Amino acid sequence: MFQIRGWAALESESGFVCGTGGSPCPGREVPALVASFIVGLAAVTLLIWLLVRGRKVYYLTVAAAGLAAGVFAGQALFSAPHGDLRVDWTAPQDSAGAQAAEGVWTTGDSLIRVSAGRIVSYQAGTGRRQWTLALPGGNVACAVSPGTTLVPRAPGQLAGLIGFGAAGGACNHVLAVNLGTGRPLWSGPVGARWQGNQGTGFVAAGGGTAVAVSASGALGYNLRTGVPRWTAQTPVGCADQTVAAGTRSAVVLASCSRSFAVISLDLASGRQLWRTTVPEPAPGYQFAVLSADPLVVENRLPGGQDDHLLVFTPSGRVATTIPVTGLDMSDYQGSGPQIAISGGLLAGVTKPSGGHADVVAYRLADGRRLWQVPMPDDVVAIRQDGGQLLVLDRSAPDLTLDAITIASGSLRVIGHVPPGVVDPGGASLYPAGGRYLVVNLSGRGSVRPAAALGG
Repeated sequence: MFQIRGWAALESESGFVCGTGGSPCPGREVPALVASFIVGLAAVTLLIWLLVRGRKVYYLTVAAAGLAAGVFAGQALFSAPHGDLRVDWTAPQDSAGAQAAEGVWTTGDSLIRVSAGRIVSYQAGTGRRQWTLALPGGNVACAVSPGTTLVPRAPGQLAGLIGFGAAGGACNHVLAVNLGTGRPLWSGPVGARWQGNQGTGFVAAGGGTAVAVSASGALGYNLRTGVPRWTAQTPVGCADQTVAAGTRSAVVLASCSRSFAVISLDLASGRQLWRTTVPEPAPGYQFAVLSADPLVVENRLPGGQDDHLLVFTPSGRVATTIPVTGLDMSDYQGSGPQIAISGGLLAGVTKPSGGHADVVAYRLADGRRLWQVPMPDDVVAIRQDGGQLLVLDRSAPDLTLDAITIASGSLRVIGHVPPGVVDPGGASLYPAGGRYLVVNLSGRGSVRPAAALGG
């Protein structure tokens, strides 16, 4: 049992090139595997000799008992150095039925999952449900702010924004929620024309201001009261805006036929700080803000042959253009693309190719790729945790939680995930208090909405 699981895990950790000359095999488990093979070979030889020379019934009984005990012993020997993770808690299924996640927030000791019809807060340490809030009027969520922000004149209180509307209708309302209590701060209509799920580009919050995108421009509200503060009109000839917010400014992207405008607005007043036009060679392009501070904008062209990232200076100049064709930039239900930006580096996941994906890092200053780590299979989720990148991958025989040092790209295995805890079709990962919180995004009834892993 130890040999089967050990060699299979060793091979998967190396991206299935261990022993082929593609890369060196991870060496942590090799001495134990070699030693156990020698011991096992000697034991089998001794057993055969005893069966030939001794009392067959007696030694057959001993062998059968040894085989049964060996299954559990092999599992224990594998788990001890390999770090199988334990399940500390799982969240119960929502009484409203399985619903896909629209977005996720973590605040202090809380994990907050936004689904189509309601918001649920779980205590990160125990999984206890802290509060539940239904969307007003039986409407459904269609957008979630990518982050949370402090509520003005309410020390320690955090708020998040949700765009909502009638099922199948326009995403034309905004709700601000106190994430500590689960109580609405305010809600109101927005003159928007967009239908369906708007991901992370419809609402944003920062610096005491809530920002939403309407049909005619970006709107700023007092985050605590919902009182309108300012309106920034869409540039003439442009449309289809998306917004992100930092601590002092908001960034608005507007599509303008064969170009798009990148506009920086003061959060307090809505005053335009700068505007930069990015020309496009053809219509049909797509864009998104990956980070407001530093400002990094994704630019995808039709056919996916010239995808790149634009890194802007604080004054609005394009400092770096990073070619990232092959990087997975698809949206992950309220979390945005699988991207981490820290310490002047951007790390992401390549699109699956040849049965596996790679994790890569680029330097924002000059766009140079610093490292590339082959993963054994597709990557389910990544999340920054201080100076490391947590990676949840589909390694055989179990899903595996890995850690990659952001500065160097060195990989280590944290542990294997027990089966049935993570939906491999879509999950988000969050570190919290020595645990790893997993939020399943699909809402499929066979998998719990959230769980905590430890060990």
